[in-house]
Amino acid sequence: MSRLLAAVLALLPGMAAAQAYEGTIVDLQYQKYDDGAGFELDSIEGTLDASWMFGRVGVQAGLVIGKEIDSSDDLDFQHYRGLALHLTTDVSDSLRLGALVASDNRFDGIYLYAAEALYMNGPLRVEGRVGDNFNNGDSFSLLEVKGAFTIAGGLSARAGLHYSDYGDAGYYRVLSVGAGYQMNNGAELYADISRHANDFGAGSPTLNGSLFDLGVRFNLGGGNSDKAFSYQPLN
Repeated sequence: MSRLLAAVLALLPGMAAAQAYEGTIVDLQYQKYDDGAGFELDSIEGTLDASWMFGRVGVQAGLVIGKEIDSSDDLDFQHYRGLALHLTTDVSDSLRLGALVASDNRFDGIYLYAAEALYMNGPLRVEGRVGDNFNNGDSFSLLEVKGAFTIAGGLSARAGLHYSDYGDAGYYRVLSVGAGYQMNNGAELYADISRHANDFGAGSPTLNGSLFDLGVRFNLGGGNSDKAFSYQPLN
């Protein structure tokens, strides 16, 4: 993770001076997890993404920081963080492709790379990626798809799928649905409900739970912030 952080920090001064600033997005969330059997865990999370474009080629850097704040059990609350770096290219005005490297320090930590795409056309926004782990000794693959459709008056419907496959060690799956509301000042309020499945392989039970997210997403400037990828390393 430290090598990725050093690479991101080394890139930022040159990108800022290049007058190719595209935009910055700040996303703040409150999350409440419930396993349906009496265990609950509350956390807060913040994501910062900034992007720059040089013609049709660009870069996006992302930072996410989270903290567990309350639980039904007596736990040692965890702090966690993640980094993501995207190299991007605009194939057309509606289609952006990207190459992602990302890491986080939650649980055993994940160091991954992925190919990603973002398609925007009128009220429709669809984003997806497929990825793998840098550690060839671990069986891992990632699939993510998320979409939003603006209905009317700033109201949008949202849905998403996250699937991490660990081979013989099982899988982690999240299915989510939600709604968002775009305010006049560029901020978006949103709420998502998701269903989690955590499978630990043959002979182990699959743990299921639900997560409620309540968040606000701020556009802090730049004319094309909506074209930034919205990857969150820890979800």
